Amino acid sequence: MTFFILGSHPDISIAEIKAIVGERPVFGTSKNVLLLEDVDENLGELQERLAGTIKIGRIIGEMDIWNTTEVSALIASVVSEAAGKNKIEFGLSDYGIKQDLSTIGKEIKKQVKQTGRPVRYVSSREPQLSSVIVKENHLLESGGEFVFLVSAEKILIGQTETVQDYKAWSKRDYGRPERDAKSGMLPPKLARMMINLSGIDPKKVTLLDPFVGSGTILMEAALLGCKKLIGSDISEKAIHDSKRNWNWLVQNFELPDTSISLHISPAQKIDELVKEEVNVVVTETFLGKPKTKPLSETGFNQTKKELMEIYEPSFLTIKKLLKKGGVMVIAVPAFKVGNEYKRLNLESFFKKIGFTVSQTFLYHRENQIVAREIFVLT
Repeated sequence: MTFFILGSHPDISIAEIKAIVGERPVFGTSKNVLLLEDVDENLGELQERLAGTIKIGRIIGEMDIWNTTEVSALIASVVSEAAGKNKIEFGLSDYGIKQDLSTIGKEIKKQVKQTGRPVRYVSSREPQLSSVIVKENHLLESGGEFVFLVSAEKILIGQTETVQDYKAWSKRDYGRPERDAKSGMLPPKLARMMINLSGIDPKKVTLLDPFVGSGTILMEAALLGCKKLIGSDISEKAIHDSKRNWNWLVQNFELPDTSISLHISPAQKIDELVKEEVNVVVTETFLGKPKTKPLSETGFNQTKKELMEIYEPSFLTIKKLLKKGGVMVIAVPAFKVGNEYKRLNLESFFKKIGFTVSQTFLYHRENQIVAREIFVLT
């Protein structure tokens, strides 16, 4: 079995995994964990592809009832086999067993010491080690990180094989030259998840982003191997920002051979500049004017009216460019009204213009006034 430690939006993470690996037998899920059988892909490559998964590894043991002695012996035997003669370093993460990890860690350390190897137990204030701690302490190259999971009937012990490259994600988010906070910044991880949710093979498609902003979606699509990219935006500044960010990406990351074209155009008129059909559209629409506090019902209705004046003609035009059977993954706003997020309820509109809504998700961070509703449409 393969375990996936999920990110901050587990529902989107699970949908992303299934879109990439296809339907596999599900052994179990919990709040932050997905367990799948028959995953034979290279886990390092899978980790690189996925944006909503923090760690991936394999199950190495299971038990019906918790037994500290058995667990310590199993992990100590694996840790003792670490290559090289340097100090062995290992760590533990609890995803549901609620046991005293320090006691287990000390027992494992004691058993490994008996082999004559120096050993260090890496711990954290939290029950789980972050990908930063795992990476910075080189655990995967040494004794390893071991995770404790709970399924419906079993206690499972897993060994982590790969963790998310937090440095690369941070660099693309905060290191790019142009970031426009006023118009809203699509996180690179969410951009990658949206592309993956389309279920397409990036290397075989033409991808269009008609609300390109600073180019985040096109950048992530290029890193996935997309051969042909098209972006447009009504804002001249947005196209300028996209070009600067693209040049920065080319200089700082290894890209496959990719064709990109950028146009200054409102989305409802993009067909005047783009004359070819595209396989997939992935985009974050205009989210409306910046909001500093929750909306009233009147404010929500007025905002929805203003947005629909943009959305309706835009999506009708975009649909003309999308090949039959093509996929569109879009992010639209949901607004805080009172203490809850209120959605725009676009399902009937999409159905009316010929789309089928296959999946919807709500993406937001704590205390955000404007959330993102993700639609997967065919």
